[in-house]
Amino acid sequence: MIEALACGTPVAAYPVTGPIDVLDDRVGAMHEDLDTAIATALTRDSVTCAAYAARYSWPASARQFLHALVPLEGKLMAA
Repeated sequence: MIEALACGTPVAAYPVTGPIDVLDDRVGAMHEDLDTAIATALTRDSVTCAAYAARYSWPASARQFLHALVPLEGKLMAA
């Protein structure tokens, strides 16, 4: 999905885990009927899709990962 968005291609998907976690109404469409999702996704702006995907870049992903790390504070890990 992110690769498609990065290329400016809107995403049509079923409303399940994965698409629900990534997409919003600006860059894609989710529906139980995939034909409906496709028709709706085709109305999305390609520039908006590409800009939205930029938040999933490697640097952005690394920042998110580093932010989630928690120090062990005095705990020893067994090897």
